[in-house]
This record gives sequence, structure tokens and C-alpha cells, in this order.
Amino acid sequence: MSPAVTLSFAQTDERRILVVDDEPAVRNMLAVFLRRLGFEVETAPDGESALEVLRHAEFFLVISDVGMPGLSGLELLKAIQGLAQPNDPKAPDVIIVTGKPGERVAVEALRGGAYDYFAKPFSFDAMTLTVKRLLERRKLQREAHEYHTLLVRMESEGEHARQAVQALVEAVYAKDRYTRGHMERVGRIAGKLGTYMGKSEEEVQILYQAGTLHDIGKIGTPDHVLTKPSSLTESEWETIRLHPTVGANILAPISALRHVCSPVKCHHERWDGSGYPDKLGGEDIPESARILAVADVCDALFSDRAYRVGLPESTVREIIRAGRGSHFDPAACEALEDLCEAGQIFEPLVSSRSDRRVPDDEVKSPC
Repeated sequence: MSPAVTLSFAQTDERRILVVDDEPAVRNMLAVFLRRLGFEVETAPDGESALEVLRHAEFFLVISDVGMPGLSGLELLKAIQGLAQPNDPKAPDVIIVTGKPGERVAVEALRGGAYDYFAKPFSFDAMTLTVKRLLERRKLQREAHEYHTLLVRMESEGEHARQAVQALVEAVYAKDRYTRGHMERVGRIAGKLGTYMGKSEEEVQILYQAGTLHDIGKIGTPDHVLTKPSSLTESEWETIRLHPTVGANILAPISALRHVCSPVKCHHERWDGSGYPDKLGGEDIPESARILAVADVCDALFSDRAYRVGLPESTVREIIRAGRGSHFDPAACEALEDLCEAGQIFEPLVSSRSDRRVPDDEVKSPC
């Protein structure tokens, strides 16, 4: 990827990168590589030195080793977040580099708010693509922040919110082609369920908006995890499980969309309390999220995914019935079943259908 391609996404204040590593060879090698891409690079030999630099200069990205004397990379990550103002679109992102075996450190880093991680030795091509994706995401977040400012100043929230929604949805689709259409269909199914269950017009609109945005947090999920054609490892599942919280955090600054943050964050909670991110159960889960959960799994099972073709309608209904009272709110399941009988749920999809037996792991983790 050429420097022009990389920097075409960058603001003038998104050209400065700080590399932190106690190994001179590693930090110098990274600095030379990033400068060739057109970035301005400074280096620091440890976490304390890095914080001192960050207090006096602005950087859009910090690339830090984990195992350093004194302040570790994970401790530096937390300290960097402490320096930033809430919802500041100019706050630096952090990429963690680790030489430790296993993936526990990577999961800790992602949970702690790191944008991505690399295990040593890492690929410069992979680093280039990751920085490019980061610039794309920051551009998107910057636009969302600008939309929010316009919403407050012009008091015309509806149109600008719709533009922000479309930009965010398209960014997710660019990462994972299997999600194209999925979020809109989930929104429509959730809206139908809400209408059937007697919700107000405003509540139905919230369900529709939440459905169209429920997977927006996957913009922060590494591409190789989203599009992996085989079973995910436990650490990869841990990464996937971050997306509801990431999605809610992305939407929170947009006042016109704040009402959908709760269902977006909670759509993977389960009736029996075994879901995520907060292990809520029963009526502690917002009702909008309970309805959204049924709509999400329904469409996820029916449509094609990277690791399997879509399942037949009869199989989808059987799986959801089996999850009534454990995975799903019984009332939402009953509403779905009634609407299925009326032919109002399943839309024609271009998909090969399979009548094979559904593996247990797909029933447990269908989406």
C-alpha cells in the first residue's frame, strides 16, 4: 500500500505516531517503516518516557510493546486513556505488540480498549492494513462527532442521524460481506415483533433502529476474526464478545441515537443469565434487547455466514423454540412463532439451503 493511499484518510493531526519499545532495534525498525509510509514518528524506550512525550505532544496512534521494564504496555494503555477527555475524537488509539506466547495478553489489551494487537514477529503488510483500517475508523468517528455537533446546533437531528447511521453501517459491510443486509433485516424483524407485541410507534421505531445498528461494534473486530471460515478459538470468541459494548460506545455521542445504545449493548444477553457482556438475565435485560435477540438469531441462522450456508426456515424455528426460556424471552419467542405462521418473518434470500443436522456449536453460538 502506497503512502498516498494510507494518508488519504488522515487529517493533518493524524500523521504522528509514537512507537514505544525497550528494544532499540524493534522501535527503530518500526519507525523507519512508518516514516516510509509518510508518517511522522517519535520513539520512546519505556512507558514512563512515552507518557512524558504524550503530555507535551499529540499523536493519533501509539504502538507499544507489552513487556517493558517499569510501566507495562497494558498499564500504559490505561494511562493513555486517562489522559484523554471522554468522547474526544482526537484521543490516540493504541496498538499492542506482544512477544508472549498465547493470546491472553491480546484479549486483555482489546478488553482494555486497544484498537488491535500483533504478536512478534509481525508482518509489515499486516501492520500497514491495520493502520489503514484505523484511519478509516477514525474518519468515521470524526464524522459521527461532527454529525453530533450539527444535531445540537441545527436542531435537525433526524436527517443527520440517518446519515451517520448509513455511514456506520456501510463501514461494517466493508469489513464483512456476510453482514450485508443482515442488520436491515434484523431491524425489520424486530419492528414486526414489537408491533405484534403491542409496542408504541416510538418503541417500534427504536427496535428498528437498534436492529439496523446492532452489529455496528464489529467495526472494531479484526477482519481475520470476522471472516474466518472455520471455528473460532476461545480467545477469538472473547474478541467477538466485545462488539456490543463497542457498538454502544460508538453510538453514545450521537444524541439522536442514544436511545438505541441499551438494546445494542444487551442484544447478546440471555434469559438464563449466560449471555454477555454483563450476564443479565430475565427481565433485568431491557425488553427491547430481548426482542432484538430473537430477531438477530432468526436472521443469522437463516442467512449465509462465512462458516456455513443458511439454514432452512423449519430448522431456524426449531432452534429458537429450543431456546425459549433459556436463551430467549418466552414472550418474544411466542410472537415470532405467530408471525412465522402468518408468513411475515422470513424474506427470500439468495442462499443455498441445507437440510443437514445442525451441529451443537451452531445452536449454542448461532451468530
